[in-house]
Amino acid sequence: MKFSNCGICILATALMLFMQASSAEDNSVKLAQLNIPHADLKLNVDGELNDKIWQHALDVPLNIVNSPWNNKPSPVSTMAKVVENGEFLYIAFIAQDPNPELIQGFLGDRDTRWGDDLVGLKLDTYNNRRLNYEFFVNPHGVQHDSIANEMTGDSDSAWDGIWESVGKITDAGYQVEIAIPYHILNFEDNDDVKTWAMELIRLYPRDSRLRISHIELDRDDACWLCQIPEIIGFKDAKASKNLMLTPTLVADRSESRGFITDENGITRKTDWQSANDIDAGLDLRWGINANTLLNITVNPDFSNVESDAGQLSVNKTFSLYYKEKRQFFVENSEYFSSDFDLVYTRNIADPEYGAKLTGTHDSHSYGAFMTNDTQTNIILPGNTGSRLISLNEESESGAVKYRYDVNDDLSVGVITTLRQTDDYHNFVSGIDSKYRLDDSNTFQAQVLFADTQDAANMTRSGNEETFTDQAFKIEYEHDSEYWQIDAEHQEIGEKFRADLGFMPRADYKKSEIEVKRLMYGEPDSAWQEMKFSGQWQILHNENNELLERSISSSFNIDGPMLSEFDIMFIAADKVGLRRYELNSNLPIDNSIDGNTERFQENQVVIYGAIQPTPQISTELELTVGDKIDYGNNRLGDYVVLYGNISYNVNKHLEFEFSHTYSDLAADDANVFTENLTELRVSYQFNINSYLKFNVVYTDIDFNLDNNPAAYTAKDNTLSTQLIYAYKINPQTVFYLGYSDNSIQDDRLKSLERGQRTIYSKISYAWLP
Repeated sequence: MKFSNCGICILATALMLFMQASSAEDNSVKLAQLNIPHADLKLNVDGELNDKIWQHALDVPLNIVNSPWNNKPSPVSTMAKVVENGEFLYIAFIAQDPNPELIQGFLGDRDTRWGDDLVGLKLDTYNNRRLNYEFFVNPHGVQHDSIANEMTGDSDSAWDGIWESVGKITDAGYQVEIAIPYHILNFEDNDDVKTWAMELIRLYPRDSRLRISHIELDRDDACWLCQIPEIIGFKDAKASKNLMLTPTLVADRSESRGFITDENGITRKTDWQSANDIDAGLDLRWGINANTLLNITVNPDFSNVESDAGQLSVNKTFSLYYKEKRQFFVENSEYFSSDFDLVYTRNIADPEYGAKLTGTHDSHSYGAFMTNDTQTNIILPGNTGSRLISLNEESESGAVKYRYDVNDDLSVGVITTLRQTDDYHNFVSGIDSKYRLDDSNTFQAQVLFADTQDAANMTRSGNEETFTDQAFKIEYEHDSEYWQIDAEHQEIGEKFRADLGFMPRADYKKSEIEVKRLMYGEPDSAWQEMKFSGQWQILHNENNELLERSISSSFNIDGPMLSEFDIMFIAADKVGLRRYELNSNLPIDNSIDGNTERFQENQVVIYGAIQPTPQISTELELTVGDKIDYGNNRLGDYVVLYGNISYNVNKHLEFEFSHTYSDLAADDANVFTENLTELRVSYQFNINSYLKFNVVYTDIDFNLDNNPAAYTAKDNTLSTQLIYAYKINPQTVFYLGYSDNSIQDDRLKSLERGQRTIYSKISYAWLP
């Protein structure tokens, strides 16, 4: 692959916008430090706020609304109290409300009540404005925590720390006590007074969702983390160097059966085959020093306790993305982030062990992990689609990432990933950088090199192949009060592979620019924020053959009752699949021109959401227009309708129901109809325990008379799951569950259960 000049127009546009923006007046907010008092007292975290330690606390009023209002006075009163004792950072919130009956707060599992009334804080313990912890609590004490990454703009709510909180609703509103132990935080460990950064926040959802803070935020500064004021103190704070051992015991009984069709077309069920399994595992978490954390897992239970959300899968040419939930991979995963998604750990299916080392020191951060895998699943990328293959052999997977913060504005990183077996390997290495030109303008870039040796059964020819290739991306972002602009150019070589990552597309060059214009209403307006946006993009393969070009425009506005309305128009010129991809008997020909057909897709997408009461929220999305029928290489009429409703019957019981209807017709006849239905019922006994019942049903009907690519007229699946959980903390847990799966196709007249499992898991976090 040779790097082209296709992105020059993008970069020229970006430079012009930067020059205009950099001439603007610097309106950055200068904030005074807060001195956090120390008191040698303990706190009984019960939500009452009557312990003596609160008499020594620093009172901080939260009286500024910085979203969606621009630093306007808050309509409600909130007081935060902050104090520490050398072992814990204690924060209390007194959140007054003129209408306590409108408080949105329900019991739920950890990280599931982000839409509720919340109070909490952002905490940057290195004061380098790159990463920050987020701790939030709802009125019933339900915890929400995450790690936000300013470099990528992502917030990882899968991170779970062990901390304490209690919430209590009062006649005047609600109040919360929070105790954050220092041993869950990473920071420079010394005997000096420490300088961190902290913002105290209240989220107040009524007609609009107000973000209330103790500081003003400048909308022309895209880095809100950079504006958080410093806090000083914590002289006696010590980072944990202790071990945490978490033994795990998992027991399950699985039963499965198959369905056999004889020569007369009669299908019969085979006998149930059962298997019992008991596995013990161990997780070790060791703070080697204040800056370095070692995680080791042996024989882990790496299954997801709760099933993934369903996704439409018919007529998709690229692999589907699933979020990582497993704790070993989640903890400190932000240390491996980069512009391209190079570490997608859902590719690692069933490891027997894993080790991970992460840390930060001064301007340096680093991470490394290594696992094996008893399965080897690989996404083979292409420019019109990808496919998933499996090797019947064990593999090793790992990654190393190092980042150096040159100054407050410039960071440079290097990353290496690997996957390998005895006769296969994929090594990727590269550098990335992010540079803040000023408060509103940022450049990011990444260059990658990949070396791959394919096993014989990966290729259609059956021969082993060894090859190298390259990829790069450069991006400019402008983020100010009234304008958001994103200009990007990237190229990925035909032979480039990142098998540990999620990069299902290769052999393409993309240039893209998106412009958004923002407008704001007044606090008493029916709407608070309005957006107009337009996007243009064009994709070629390495031979400069056109793959796709599209233009879109959208309008978005919020309204009362937390409502939102969005409409988008899309016009796209796309290619279908290559001739050999439609007919496997043809020889491989990767060209586009003369080997594919072009189609014009025009679509409109309409989205709406509203929360008419604190108990009920609903959303609806409709997509109508043209869509390529990839299996038959033609243009069809496409309709997708998605609806979701969530109903909290009371503070314990919640129902969530969603349904997606997808229909494609071509040549005046139906091609397929896909229905995806999900029902999730949760009863939360208290903060620590819940009972959940989940149902995911997929009903797919193919019209064989108008869909020669289909092999069955019906493809239905039903999965059900019942889980009881008791959690003392995120690592000390008990699960008892049952799940089953049923199928139906042309052979079976109704859904037939083919698999069922009962399982139990217990783990205990022990600090020796």
